[in-house]
Amino acid sequence: MRALKKVETVGAMAALLSSPLRLEIVERLRRGPLIVGDLVSALGENQATISKQLAILREAGLLACRPDGRCREYALANEALAGAAIDALQGLGVDAVVKAAECRARRAVRASN
Repeated sequence: MRALKKVETVGAMAALLSSPLRLEIVERLRRGPLIVGDLVSALGENQATISKQLAILREAGLLACRPDGRCREYALANEALAGAAIDALQGLGVDAVVKAAECRARRAVRASN
């Protein structure tokens, strides 16, 4: 039962970071806290879209939010952990892309023979 919980947790985290926009938000926040307006300017998305993605990340526990005057400042709740998760997923992704390309090339060679 415990192993299933771990699989579900890892799957949920991978799904959470599968959105390119959410991943870009987390990457930007790895450099330091930002307000919504800064993210809107940097990412070229509208405020409603950024706010929705921030809410998803905050509800998942990845972000901390604190009022900053009329704005809200967002930061990673655990910068080291978020960074390690992204780096690990990126490493897995690169390996998987390379291996898939090699496999397709071998299949193409076999099919042409």
